[in-house]
Amino acid sequence: MFALRSWLIAAALALVGGVTQAQNQALSVSTNLNPASGYLDVPHSPLLAPPSITIEAWVKYDDATIPTGWVFPTIGRKNFVQGVAEWFLRVDAGNNNTKRLRLWVNGTNGICNVNWNFTAGQLATWTHVAATYDGSFGRIYINGAQVAQTVGTGPLVGLGDIMRIGAGDTAPGSANERWNGLLDEVRIWSVARTQQEIAAGMNQQILQAPGLSASYLMNGDGQDQSGNGLHATLVANPTFVNVQSPIGPVVYCTAGTTTNGCVASIAASANPQVSSSTGCTITVSNAEGLKTGIIFYGLDSLPQAWCASGGSSFLCVKAPTQRTFVQSTGGTVNTCNGSLVLDWGAFQSTNLGGLGQPFSAGDSVYVQAWFRDPPACKTTSLSNAVEMTYAP
Repeated sequence: MFALRSWLIAAALALVGGVTQAQNQALSVSTNLNPASGYLDVPHSPLLAPPSITIEAWVKYDDATIPTGWVFPTIGRKNFVQGVAEWFLRVDAGNNNTKRLRLWVNGTNGICNVNWNFTAGQLATWTHVAATYDGSFGRIYINGAQVAQTVGTGPLVGLGDIMRIGAGDTAPGSANERWNGLLDEVRIWSVARTQQEIAAGMNQQILQAPGLSASYLMNGDGQDQSGNGLHATLVANPTFVNVQSPIGPVVYCTAGTTTNGCVASIAASANPQVSSSTGCTITVSNAEGLKTGIIFYGLDSLPQAWCASGGSSFLCVKAPTQRTFVQSTGGTVNTCNGSLVLDWGAFQSTNLGGLGQPFSAGDSVYVQAWFRDPPACKTTSLSNAVEMTYAP
C-alpha cells in the first residue's frame, strides 16, 4: 500500500500544472466550399488496395445541408484522379440530394457497384458503416447488419495512387466530393471481414489485429495505429472536433502475469455519463486471491514497464493519477479468483474535486488496477487498463 501511495504522490508532484484532459475527437468535413474543408491523404501502399478489402468507419452524415450542384460526399477513396479509382465509399447525392450509399470497386473483370438507399436523417446520428469486397461479392453493412450485396468482378485491381479520407476528387472543376458530417474510427483491412467479425468489432477500438492494414482514430491527427506506418498527411487544415465516443469502453495495454500465473483483466460495463443517468461499473477479475488492491485512474495513457528489470506488468496510466479506496480482492490465497469492483459514478459523486472533475462529454479517463504480489518486482502486479469516454 505504501509503495503505491508513494508512487502516486511523487507522480502528482512531478506533473502538477501539466494536466491535460484527453478527448475523443472526430474529423469534421463539410460540402460547403467556403472555406473548403480539409481532409487526409495517405501515401500508396499495396495494403490499401488488396485483392480483398474491408473499409469501415463510424459516421454522421448531414443530408439536410447538401448544397446545390453535383455532390458525392466521400468517406474514403483510393486513387482520386478524375474518372479513375481503385475503390471508393461515398454517398451518391448527385444533383438532387439522393440518399444512396455506394461502394465502387475496380475488379479484374470490370466495375462492381453496391448500393444501399437510406432515408432522410437516417445517418444523422452515429452509425457504423462497413463495406467488404472479396472478388466474388461486394457487401455493405450498417451497424453490423448486411443491407446490400452485389456479385463481384474478380480481385480488386490496385493502380498505385494515394488513399484519401474525408474527400474524393478535389480538383478544380470536379464534382463536390467532400464528406458532409463526422468521421471516426476509420479502418482498412486486407481481408473481407465476415458479418460476425464486423458486428463483434464495430464497438471496439481496434489498433492492431491480423489483416488490419490501417487504423485511424481521428484524434487530431492522421496517425495510423496499426503498426504498418501508413500515416496520413493533413491537407487544407482539417478540423477535428471533440465528440462523445461512438464506441464503448476500450481495453488496452498488457496485464502482468503474477507469481501464481494470474493475468488480471479489467472491464467497464459502459462509458460513464455526465448526467449519471446510466451506471458504470469497473470490474477486475482473475487477480491474486486475498490481496490488497486499488483501482486508480488518470487523464491520459502511458504504457511503460512497471519495473526497470524483471516482472511483466506495465504501468498503463500517465501521472498524475487518482486512487480510489483500498479493498481486498477476496477469493482464495495463491489462486486467481480474486477481484476488485468500483462503482464509478458513486466514487466520483463522493469525491468532488477529484482529478479531472468536473467531467464534460467527450472527456476520456484511463483506469487500471494494482494489487499486492509480494514475490513480484515492487511486490505488486498490475492489470491491463480501460479507456472510458464520458457521454452527456
